[in-house]
Amino acid sequence: MPRGNGKSVGFDLDDNFSFMQASQASNGSDDTAIELAVAEKYIASRDKKKKEQQKKFLVSGRKFVSKETDGCTETLQTTAQSVEELLQAFTINYAAEDDCIRALWSAIHEEQRKLHKLSKHLTSASVNAGVESEASLIKGMGKAKEAVLETQKVIDFIYPKKEL
Repeated sequence: MPRGNGKSVGFDLDDNFSFMQASQASNGSDDTAIELAVAEKYIASRDKKKKEQQKKFLVSGRKFVSKETDGCTETLQTTAQSVEELLQAFTINYAAEDDCIRALWSAIHEEQRKLHKLSKHLTSASVNAGVESEASLIKGMGKAKEAVLETQKVIDFIYPKKEL
């Protein structure tokens, strides 16, 4: 935004009214009073214009700064809202994924518990089968021994032993 048109706002009383000094010497006191009144009026008018220009400049500066800050504020609010929305979406997605992972871990834990229970059952069944098999084997060996003894008796009965 332009700051001004390059004109100097200040003034030098000696430069602007040097023509009056030359004429004051030849004129009477009434002319001098009129010239001073006109000069004071001119100075007051110029001061008033200067103040109005400064006021206009300040008002336009305020408008410009307000416009710029409003634009920046709006951009910042939009960005903050976007970040908030992204964070909220991330949090929701993260929670959903975390729930899925937790469900998978729970399913794995349940399957592991079932496998452990089944393993215990199979181990117990294997031990019981081993005990039963051992008992049956001993029983079978006992019957085989009985059969051998009975067979030996039959053989001894058919072929008696000769004594020497």
